[in-house]
Amino acid sequence: MSWLDALHGASGGDLDEAAPDAVRRDRKLTFVVGAVAFSMLLLEVLLARMFPFFLGDVSAFVAIPVAMLGLSLGALGLHVSARPVSSRALAVLVPALGLSTLASFVLLFPLFDHVFNVTHHKFQSPPHDALKTTVLSLLFVPPFALAGAVLSIAFRTGARHVGRLYAVDLAASALACVITPLALHTTDLPVVICLLLGVHLAANAVVFDRDRRWLAVALPAFLLTAGAASRQWVFVEHPDTDTLGVRYSDGHTVTEHAHRWNEISRVALLSWEKDGAPTTWRVLHDDGVSNVVVVPWDPARLETPPPAAGIHGLPFLLDHPPERALVLFAGAGRDMIQLLEQSRGALDVTGVEINPLVPALAVGETDPFHLQSFYALPNVHLVLEEGRSFLDRDQTTYDLYFAGSNGAETAVRSGHVRRFLDTEEAAESVLDHLAPDGTMVFFAQPFQHKLTMFARLFAERRLRPLTESVIVIGSRDQVNLNGTDTLLIRPRGFSPGEVDRIRDAARAQGLKIHYAPGRHMGRVYTLLRGPPDWDARVPTDDRPYERELSFAGFTLLPSLEQFRSLEYAQDWMKLFTLVLFTGISAVTIAVFQGVKRGGRRLPLWALGWFLSTGIAYMFAEIGLMAKLELFLGAPLYSIAVVLAAFLLANAAGSAWIGRRQRAGLPVAPWVPAVAAVIVLPLTLAFVDRALPPLVGLPVLAKAPLAVAAVAPLAAVLGAFYPLGAGLVAERVDRELVPTTFGLATLSSVLGSTVAIVAMIDVGFRSVVLWGEAIYVGVALVALVVWAREPQRS
Repeated sequence: MSWLDALHGASGGDLDEAAPDAVRRDRKLTFVVGAVAFSMLLLEVLLARMFPFFLGDVSAFVAIPVAMLGLSLGALGLHVSARPVSSRALAVLVPALGLSTLASFVLLFPLFDHVFNVTHHKFQSPPHDALKTTVLSLLFVPPFALAGAVLSIAFRTGARHVGRLYAVDLAASALACVITPLALHTTDLPVVICLLLGVHLAANAVVFDRDRRWLAVALPAFLLTAGAASRQWVFVEHPDTDTLGVRYSDGHTVTEHAHRWNEISRVALLSWEKDGAPTTWRVLHDDGVSNVVVVPWDPARLETPPPAAGIHGLPFLLDHPPERALVLFAGAGRDMIQLLEQSRGALDVTGVEINPLVPALAVGETDPFHLQSFYALPNVHLVLEEGRSFLDRDQTTYDLYFAGSNGAETAVRSGHVRRFLDTEEAAESVLDHLAPDGTMVFFAQPFQHKLTMFARLFAERRLRPLTESVIVIGSRDQVNLNGTDTLLIRPRGFSPGEVDRIRDAARAQGLKIHYAPGRHMGRVYTLLRGPPDWDARVPTDDRPYERELSFAGFTLLPSLEQFRSLEYAQDWMKLFTLVLFTGISAVTIAVFQGVKRGGRRLPLWALGWFLSTGIAYMFAEIGLMAKLELFLGAPLYSIAVVLAAFLLANAAGSAWIGRRQRAGLPVAPWVPAVAAVIVLPLTLAFVDRALPPLVGLPVLAKAPLAVAAVAPLAAVLGAFYPLGAGLVAERVDRELVPTTFGLATLSSVLGSTVAIVAMIDVGFRSVVLWGEAIYVGVALVALVVWAREPQRS
């Protein structure tokens, strides 16, 4: 039989439920569904981690739309097939899926290395970056499309028990959500790619269980690839180091010495060398916008006079120098080392760093910077944890709170891994950890929002006015209210003597005092004077973004002059990606709705059902995922845990529908719609009120709580697709079931893209409530329609 015959073979093929050995074939079909679902969710989560490096942080969110677009195109492709596609097609599609996935990765790395390479925020070119986003993201649409075709055929083949098959799909996807971050944490990207390919190999072994001759070639090839991946000989990127490190190059030779991926970022150790200049070292994250300076530890420096004060020395010029310090964004310990040197070794310093690979790469195999001996000091404590989780867990008070410089915000990123430490709620938590005579230092950060937040908090707590409690220091002659400077904030205020000492020390280092109590009033004073601005929009835990997304002046072909604005370029890339995926979705819907299959097309009620419930589903899921990111402590943890919880509970809801379908007890469409209207706001209230006080718990304790929070809602939402698919199979045409799967996933493209972009401006809670509004509309329509047709109940 040719591959074309297999693709269009008559119903009753190898995996059809009508085949003689129906039980055996049903098990094979179930395994194929589970393996494909597992591999595709693993790929989706993997892309969510890879895209911040390969595409840049601006386009990192496209992993979900890419996955949903591919799945929908594969399912809808069956809709326009001239002849019915039988389950025999799996003998062609399952191997094609594995080869397509392999081909996507094989093409990704040379395309990145030799055509596009890394994007640095200083050299952004939106037309070039748009092309890169389009090519490298759509590169993964084919495997998702083949997976969509495989799953659609499976659902059509087992239409009588689609609820059970859909439950297997969801449960396997949930398992992938859990395994992917764990695999990244314990291994590296090339090994995880091989895990993905190994799952495809297992699926093929089941499809071809009667003919294992192909394994004589496939299995040795896979083992060789896995061995090469473990040695980082394959699936390895080679970023241009001059571009990656351009911000710090200045004629230096930049070399990448080591790198590794984990669930948080791609972390790389780089050096900058130049004749006549000392070699400098940094650990860079992803595309280089966020970085960590690495300095050596030399205990002999504690026996000599402290080095020139700089920013790190200013707190020690106060009348009561700090004795206990907390350093956020500690990296490999640079700020901790310099603070300890300024105190002549007397300071007790705790540093908090979210990414364990940062100190691990800095230490390496030989510890060239002698950091292990620094970390081992009894008064030095390096904690590997997310900052807000640490603050909510820790009960210590500190004389000094030192926040390291914020590269991601300096580059006007609208979202980044440290964003929940720049919110109004975070500022309140910092004040709670500050000793009565303590000082806060925010090193080289955007400061306008912080001044607004602390002015409000000081007024609420009846502290001194901020005009008496803040010093603003910069490196420029003129202050830029929207720029980055260093803030010293002390609730008890600064004495005239302290102000003079800080002023003299800053001038000696070439720094400029832009504001100090009684000195240098200027533009900062105009911002501080008067009552706090209670109406000003500042970052919050529900909307942790320094700035809003601007739609002003957006066109698909803007002028080069517009691109010179970094803010415009950042916003243009997000809006372009939104237009790209919504445009593709709209055209796809129009095309496939215009094509009849077997003389039939989906009725408008079905089209409305799958589009509206799919979009509402993504609004609820992505909004809750974003809200739980703070609770769980890292973006990929949030994606993995919330997706897994949604999928597992979806599986339960789907399985319930499946049991009702097999028992001849159909469920009325208004039932899940009304249930969603009731359960969704209850879930949101629980996430808003019950979970925040528990953010200090360990991740292993928080993950089950997050699952429990969203599971009831997800179980309800899992009923929508199998219910709709069952109605289409019963009342319209069983051959249209693949089309329903395509529309359901296509609606997720629209919903996910709109949700991820919109929440920058409206916040996470509002996006969830948008989903609630859609479910209200679905419930009302379903109740009205069902009331007119009581015989269907």
